[in-house]
Amino acid sequence: MKIAALYDIHGNYPALKAVSEQLDHLQPDLIVIGGDIVSGPMPLETLQLIDQLSKKFNMMGISGNNDQDVVDAYNGKQLFLSEHAQDQIRWVADQLSERQILELKRLSLNVTVGDDFFCHAVAKDNTTVFTPHSNAATIKTLFRSVRSPFIICGHTHLQFKLTIGHQQIINAGSIGMPFSDQEGAQWLWIVDNQQFLFKRTRIDKSEAVRLIGSSSYPYVDDFIEQHVKNTMSLSVAYQTLDKMMIDR
Repeated sequence: MKIAALYDIHGNYPALKAVSEQLDHLQPDLIVIGGDIVSGPMPLETLQLIDQLSKKFNMMGISGNNDQDVVDAYNGKQLFLSEHAQDQIRWVADQLSERQILELKRLSLNVTVGDDFFCHAVAKDNTTVFTPHSNAATIKTLFRSVRSPFIICGHTHLQFKLTIGHQQIINAGSIGMPFSDQEGAQWLWIVDNQQFLFKRTRIDKSEAVRLIGSSSYPYVDDFIEQHVKNTMSLSVAYQTLDKMMIDR
């Protein structure tokens, strides 16, 4: 079985489009959309492309923290985010239809496929931050309810593999906002449920700038500068994430 794990798209339609063209050649048996799908500059185009992919390939989806934020914003709930982030999330919520919001709301926290357990962040929530710098014993507690030997996650936008006890934890990285010293959309290709291959897909920057630049997304110029023209380096990413970790 061949599985494409596509995490943290963040409404970056040009990045997802580039990956989708690869998938047409690779022909996965299943696509797992790993959460934080629409929270970015082109949510409608992103959902439309996912719908097109779902007509060609089997697909499963899980809920990311920002997906829940969008649902909460649509329903007028308080968001415990920075003013900058609230502006962006509320803008995204305003773009979506009631049907699209309900589809986001129906997403599960996790799914299991054979030996592979897929979640956005950790087993029971989609917000907890951990990285390879985290305490191994703490990471183990985050997944103690999981029996699958392989755990696939995202949330931190970093591709990495960890072995904790008898389990292997693989972070798929991010399609739309990767933290990396290399450019390109990051995702995970799984073969026979046991081979985990990190993928990186190059994006036409000029076309991406043109498409995303036409969006009225708040702070769109910042998004283009930070996540289209450039990529957050690993050193800067770890400095940021280490302050957010549940335990060092």
